[in-house]
Amino acid sequence: MKQLLYIFTDLLIVFGSILLAYYILDSRNVLAEFEYNFGAFQMVYPFILCLYLILMYTFGLYNTSRQKLSEVIYSVFLVSFFLMIGIMAICFFIRYGAFSFPRSVILLSGAMYLVFLGIWRFFLWKITRNINGVKNIIIIGEGGEELSSVIRRKYSGLYRILNTYKETDINLVFQAKAADEIFLTSQVARHSREKIFLMAAEMDKDVYFIPEYDDLTIMCSSFRKTDDIPTYHVSRMGLSYEEAAVKRGLDLLLGSIAFIVALPIGLLVSILIKLDGGTVFYSQERLTVGGNVFRIFKFRTMIPDAEKQSGPVLAGDKDPRITRIGHFIRATRLDELPQILNILKGDMSIVGPRPERPFFTQQFENQIPEYSYRLKVKAGLTGLAQVEGKYNTNVEDKLRYDLIYINNYSLFRDLLIMLQTVKILFMKSSTEGVATPSSKCKPINTQIESKTAQSLNRI
Repeated sequence: MKQLLYIFTDLLIVFGSILLAYYILDSRNVLAEFEYNFGAFQMVYPFILCLYLILMYTFGLYNTSRQKLSEVIYSVFLVSFFLMIGIMAICFFIRYGAFSFPRSVILLSGAMYLVFLGIWRFFLWKITRNINGVKNIIIIGEGGEELSSVIRRKYSGLYRILNTYKETDINLVFQAKAADEIFLTSQVARHSREKIFLMAAEMDKDVYFIPEYDDLTIMCSSFRKTDDIPTYHVSRMGLSYEEAAVKRGLDLLLGSIAFIVALPIGLLVSILIKLDGGTVFYSQERLTVGGNVFRIFKFRTMIPDAEKQSGPVLAGDKDPRITRIGHFIRATRLDELPQILNILKGDMSIVGPRPERPFFTQQFENQIPEYSYRLKVKAGLTGLAQVEGKYNTNVEDKLRYDLIYINNYSLFRDLLIMLQTVKILFMKSSTEGVATPSSKCKPINTQIESKTAQSLNRI
């Protein structure tokens, strides 16, 4: 019910802003033919409604309980900007009648609903935080201290940590009674987790847990009744021939458009890299669907022969190997632009698990056998792990995101991930390097052995 109220208020602001823009411009005699111009709005308003709801859902404005206020305002800006662009595109493609939708109305109304939506969402965020208050939680399992530090750093306004406990603690039932919610780390054994679920159900407590890899497959199963026996169907991982064909067609269409749009940007980046010294491009061997090896293209952001002394390592936070212009290129994701060529060649898709190097993949599979499941689909330029996680999100969590994507594949999800990728392009946290002591690069096998606690957004 609350969400319907939010949707109604949002739409009231958007359409109210458009109507107000018509009134202001007409009262100042800016619109030459008001009735003709207003008829264009009457023609396209259903498309505006649908587009707005898609944008609000895509950028997470109907699930802001764990977002910072800055994230909410940033999302409002993106929604307003893309709504203006979308209205112009709708009018262009419909053309007859709709093309008379005044650009002055689109721009003025866009500025107004940006301000009004920002104010409305600000007060809604504040009111929601005050109503929900700060919830008392307990954390169960090994590694609870790490998860505690994440919560205190990012969610201090939402949660108050009472304490952390081992799953074998004899006082666990008594301690759980004092908490509003229970959080389980990834170290909790399956049999202990099931007991905690039963305990929480009896106490009417919410539980957050990190799923095992086989849990993700079961979660994506579908109900298939066998006579009078309730059964669930777990389909094979990967895409059907029809899904793969449609996905390839979309890659070629959007990849061609992206190549044309990105060409002048790529030329400018090439000049900047050349002025900084060294070659413009570099390539590496990566793995895609079926374990096939291909060479990925990127703009060079590190010094030449960066791994000559260290060997294969991930880029660290404040990595000394990154060039001056390389820091900017990485922060804006411009180093990934040449991969459009990989998409057009068919090595990659626009959306899918990020392609990994064979050297790292072998190490990951030795530690996590399920890591090979990522190769059930073609590697991607962006993916669920990129829009929900960060560059330095640990291997286990990225794998969980990749398996969620593979098991829940749909063309609509691909389109949502493409839009959500725009949101993270200018978020500094999404490009943070792997934390390393004294700014030195950390070998990949060390990262695998140390499990990092997940942030609450990814539980």
